Amino acid sequence: MRAKWSRWPRVGDLLIEKYANGEKFIGLIYTITDSDSVFIKWSGKTPYGYYKEHGYAATNIHNQFHVYKLLR
Repeated sequence: MRAKWSRWPRVGDLLIEKYANGEKFIGLIYTITDSDSVFIKWSGKTPYGYYKEHGYAATNIHNQFHVYKLLR
């Protein structure tokens, strides 16, 4: 189990993805697979690099703190 304060995504977290142009996307993490693929239900538009068949890698969400913000 990962620490509460860590940046590793968990089911139920709110994810905010922001681009350099100021555009933001907000979604709720609903599934994380054993291979650490994170699947998100987006509110409104889906981000350009998100594919519903593959989700996002948990490592990318963890490491790219300038792009992703997690709210528990």
